Amino acid sequence: MPPRRRTYDDIVRAAESVLKSRRIDHVFVGGIAVLAFGRQRATSDLDVIADYRSEDAPFLEREFRRRGFLASAQDLKDALTDRAHCTIEDTRSTYRIDLVPATDPAGRDAIATSRRVELGRRLGPIPVASPEHTVVMKLRYGSEQDVEDALAILVSQAGRLDLRRMRTFAKGQGVLTALRDLEREARTLGRRGKR
Repeated sequence: MPPRRRTYDDIVRAAESVLKSRRIDHVFVGGIAVLAFGRQRATSDLDVIADYRSEDAPFLEREFRRRGFLASAQDLKDALTDRAHCTIEDTRSTYRIDLVPATDPAGRDAIATSRRVELGRRLGPIPVASPEHTVVMKLRYGSEQDVEDALAILVSQAGRLDLRRMRTFAKGQGVLTALRDLEREARTLGRRGKR
């Protein structure tokens, strides 16, 4: 009998288990942060920023492979050198893990400002990028989907965001004007929703 197909929760649990077992600081970002703070939407990947080092790569390869993922120590090392992500494919689902080394200030900020969020009983609390960080990075990447995600977070988290911190981070990422424009749109949507 073939192994059962994995769910998205299973992918999250596996990534969390591997990174925690090596005591690697990490944070879940992207679609899972939007799910935690904004809205439900489909995603086919799990984005994780991790503060791993070159010497961690063989361990990560072994532990992900042991769990049925296609991981390569060389790809993990190359991601550090290239300051890019490493894709870890799952052999038991169509999901993948995009593991990003925390090699820049934005990645380190995501880890430092993360929140432990419970996304259901089966997962338990996991580190997720703060809504402020997520909004700013979504604006920095700037696709239509990213902007919609950022807007959803601004609307659903209205009154709970650290606006000063978010604006300071946005200024450093070069998206302060875009953030202020989106804040105005979120306020308009929020007022319409209260009618």
